Amino acid sequence: MDKVKKVAELFDLVQYYYEYRDQPMKENMNFFAEVEDCCRVLDLDFEELKREFKLDF
Repeated sequence: MDKVKKVAELFDLVQYYYEYRDQPMKENMNFFAEVEDCCRVLDLDFEELKREFKLDF
């Protein structure tokens, strides 16, 4: 169940990125730390995920 929640969280983060990438980040939000945490739990390569989804600021 934890992995399903992390997949949903990662999906929300990627969606947030695409909707608001040209806007300032929410206060106290560490986007990449949250994505990295999801990757760790899901056993995904963080750097590869960033490249695949073109997550860069």
